Amino acid sequence: MKRLSQEGAPALALIWPLLLWVVAFLAPLVAVAFQGALSLGTLGGLLSSEYYRGVVKVTFHQALLSTLVSVVLGLPGAFLLARRRFWGQGLLKSLSTVPFVLPPILAVLGFILVFGNAGAMNDLRVWLLGADSPKWRFLYSLRGIVLAHAFYNFPLTLRIVGDAWESLPLSSTRAARSLGASPARSFWHADVPRLLPALGTAATLTFLYCFLSFAVVLVLGGGPNLSTLEVEVYRLVKYQLDFDQGSALALVESSVALALLGIYALADMKLRQRNLDHSTTTQKREKKALSRWESLWALAYALPAVLLILAPLAAVVINSFLGRATRSAPLTLTLSHWKRVFGGGRTAGVPAAAALRTFALGGLTAVTATATATLAAWYAYRRRGISVKLMEWGLGMPLGVSSVILGFGFLILARLVPPSPVLRLAALLAAHTMAALPFSYRLIAGAFRGISPRVPQAARCCGAGPWRTLWGIELPLVRRSMATAGVFSLALSAGELNATLILAPGNFTTMPMAIYRMIGAYDIFGACALGSVLILLCTGAFAALDRYGQKEHP
Repeated sequence: MKRLSQEGAPALALIWPLLLWVVAFLAPLVAVAFQGALSLGTLGGLLSSEYYRGVVKVTFHQALLSTLVSVVLGLPGAFLLARRRFWGQGLLKSLSTVPFVLPPILAVLGFILVFGNAGAMNDLRVWLLGADSPKWRFLYSLRGIVLAHAFYNFPLTLRIVGDAWESLPLSSTRAARSLGASPARSFWHADVPRLLPALGTAATLTFLYCFLSFAVVLVLGGGPNLSTLEVEVYRLVKYQLDFDQGSALALVESSVALALLGIYALADMKLRQRNLDHSTTTQKREKKALSRWESLWALAYALPAVLLILAPLAAVVINSFLGRATRSAPLTLTLSHWKRVFGGGRTAGVPAAAALRTFALGGLTAVTATATATLAAWYAYRRRGISVKLMEWGLGMPLGVSSVILGFGFLILARLVPPSPVLRLAALLAAHTMAALPFSYRLIAGAFRGISPRVPQAARCCGAGPWRTLWGIELPLVRRSMATAGVFSLALSAGELNATLILAPGNFTTMPMAIYRMIGAYDIFGACALGSVLILLCTGAFAALDRYGQKEHP
């Protein structure tokens, strides 16, 4: 009986994660797939349309270009972090975490302020070339989308490839050099094949993120000519209430995204196995100091990279303290926008309590995602075999399904029950939890893997059952990762816009929704004040992730 209790406890712990996954992820996904299957005839009509064929083409085109630019920008940084020693190395590595916790709507707002037609870059143009020089037009075009995506995703290559590069053992290079290979040939034949899984992981994940991008394309696309599948599904469902065409496009998008997720999972599995093999090698390559020429090259790379990350955020904070009496009046310092946020007034018709709603929803998301991820990670720690692999595969699936699609699925299911704002909020919480769960699980599961298997064995010898061991020994050992996962989940929820636009009841507004509406109403300074509050929250998530979560990538 005691042995049955020891073996059955992890299985009981899996009940809640499995139930939540079925209700919050599988059910809406099946609803969309069923609706899409009923609309296959509609899909044929859509794909015969020149406009929708253009939407599909733009979706793949911008994702491919964004991935290419992101990888090219990230590889020099990966080399610097892995192979060279220089001042500011820690800063560059830390700042590469910023896009992971930065809400897309803040990146959009920052890019408007820096690269927009009336942004800082064009102010610099006037200062350098004079007011008569033609404007630099970066945004509201394919270039703007690719630039924003590169900002958001090049740190993936920098971190994933950089960590893999740093872990390569010295033995392979020595063996190649002993056979007479030059440094360049040694790198090409000994290092490049070992880096390919990391490069494939980074590139596939980047393409997936760009393929499913929503806020960047919605605001910076500049119109229907650059609409993507994600944005088109949102427009069809939200504004036209065309569930048939929306589900048909959603089925196409989800099929491609889940296939990409499968490729990512295979590449990530190879990368983890290779890193595990390399971890058994005690002798690693020593980082060299930068030469004089390399110092100039590193400065030419690192300075723009840091500015690309910090400039949009700095622009948001600075502009929150600026204002104009009229459109043609000069800029002046003011706190009026901050008073609108905290003074109980209204911002673009939206109550300032949007911040409180955001924190409340984010807090519930953090608790739900962290508790679910902890139970699932404990099961994986206590068990081995196919059940663990299936569970991890299921928990990773939300990475391949956008929250717009999940929100759409909940709308389809909502037609089966009487309308209720409470149910809409519960569906919104479920969608936010699914978005945060894969990241929370990776963080917490990594901490559980660091616990020696002898710990539960010793507790069992002392008479402690599995639940008592979990509560008294194992949870305290992973509490830092749980806290990191909680803060990270809170930040993800606070910045989530996709599902919120679809599912939030009419009287429920979050900070990203308010910022999006302010941008549309040209209330840029008010959007900056509210965005600065969101930046403060993201800063806490960034600090927690940078300190405790560096070894676990999304």
